Amino acid sequence: MRTKALLCAAALAAGAATSMAQNVYSLNVVGYINLTLQPGLNLIANQLDVDGYFTNNTYTGVFSTNLPANSKIYAFNPTSGGYATLTWSGTTWIGSTAKAPVNAALAPGLGVFVNNNSANPLTLTLVGQVNQGTNTTPLVQGLQIVSSIPPISAGLQTGLGYVPTSGDKVYVFNPVAQGYSTKTYNYNAGTGVGKWIGGEPTPNVGDAFFLQSATATNWVQAFTVQ
Repeated sequence: MRTKALLCAAALAAGAATSMAQNVYSLNVVGYINLTLQPGLNLIANQLDVDGYFTNNTYTGVFSTNLPANSKIYAFNPTSGGYATLTWSGTTWIGSTAKAPVNAALAPGLGVFVNNNSANPLTLTLVGQVNQGTNTTPLVQGLQIVSSIPPISAGLQTGLGYVPTSGDKVYVFNPVAQGYSTKTYNYNAGTGVGKWIGGEPTPNVGDAFFLQSATATNWVQAFTVQ
């Protein structure tokens, strides 16, 4: 999935230019992420907080009216192992959210399948605030769709702060091929230094992926824009 991210510091008070010249940075950083949705299914992440208060990260808040009518969302629920299916009418989402995770919200760190029902790729723009400081994504034992909260592309372990456990697996969806990558990412702690069999996963900005976690744990990420 081709992505483009732009982060820009928000001026919070008069004299911001002077403060920036003195290397004093705003605490709030807003920006946007452009995602290219291929025809068919795309496994995407929300990596921005829509309103800066963690109160409006609903499907409507995240996607606004940027999807064509009859687009669908498939939200995986790790507890039930099923999907909630919702259809965008052009003005609202239709369908049951009973099986959707986190009360049908798409908080930063989560992801969903989005079905682009058109014959051509389209650009989806996500707008919001970058989450700085320490961010925590709770993980269950078993399968779940997750993403990095900071909108950066890096190695899952070496750059994005994920601490793997032996037996962890990552499954990456390829929207061009409309299937999962043939490369399986398994983490094997072994008797010495652990390693990823198949190479370390490196998600792109805007990418979500299936993580099969061997244990229930927290994915903790520290991130600051400077």
